[in-house]
Amino acid sequence: MNTTKSKVKTLILCSSFMFFSVAINAQDYYGGGGGGSWRRQQNNNQQPKDKDDKGTEPSGFISINFGFATPEGNFAQPFSQGIYSSAVGIGYGNYALPGSSFHFSIGIPVSHSNFGVALMFGSYDNEYDLNNYVNALSNSNVNYNAYSTSPITYYQAAASQNSYDESSIMGGLYVTFPIGRLSIDGRLMAGALLCSLPEQNVDAYDAAGDALQYDVEPSNSTSIAFDAGLGIRFMLAEFGRRKLCIMANADFLYSNVSYNTQQDVSVLPTTPPTGYPAGVPISLVPSPTVSGSLPIELLNITFGIGYQL
Repeated sequence: MNTTKSKVKTLILCSSFMFFSVAINAQDYYGGGGGGSWRRQQNNNQQPKDKDDKGTEPSGFISINFGFATPEGNFAQPFSQGIYSSAVGIGYGNYALPGSSFHFSIGIPVSHSNFGVALMFGSYDNEYDLNNYVNALSNSNVNYNAYSTSPITYYQAAASQNSYDESSIMGGLYVTFPIGRLSIDGRLMAGALLCSLPEQNVDAYDAAGDALQYDVEPSNSTSIAFDAGLGIRFMLAEFGRRKLCIMANADFLYSNVSYNTQQDVSVLPTTPPTGYPAGVPISLVPSPTVSGSLPIELLNITFGIGYQL
């Protein structure tokens, strides 16, 4: 719920910024009223000239895009790491499912050239496939029983925070190639990725009938990220010097995220130790530490609307 509220606030903030940017710049459009009009008027000699009559002057943009965040590489596959490092496909991280993405982007051309500065805020959400993780545990022949030597016979998923929530703040360079109303953009950016990593909560039962719980706590991490993107813009209509456009973008985001968290291990034994009350779980102390790194790779396909500058 907090994640949803945060994304709504972000959308409202970005939309407001876009609206006020356009409103302020709209006051500077040429061909306004004369005399005492608040609109600035320039003579014909001062008006910038387009390269031709087809609107092929390179342009910048402000846009809002929504779309799909598809995990790639190890981010979408089982990964051997963490407390189950002896088993292929078992560990904290990965198992990401396709999700959603949001981009607020700005492109600022330099001196009316084909090159400029690219800025982007991104937000991504990918569910964590805990059921697939549990299936991998069941098929791995791993016997991680912190309570006794009795083999574990059954695993099942427990309620947990099952999602990767990521936000990116990126900056870099872009190049644009205008073809009439169409513009093709390419960009390379670097920045920071803020990650909220999922919880990994698994129930297990051993051959002695003991009920166990292994709960890897959720964690937060910040890492360096890189983004390479390609997009197309199509100008729909003009409002003064501003042009309404629709956009379609494809971006590949990569970051290597480090994590360090704890795993809470507890057991509800069928036969409690002498002097220990029945029906009360026993917690393993100290809790095992889970640390390492995992790659986050996302192919983001987004569609949106914006203004060309």
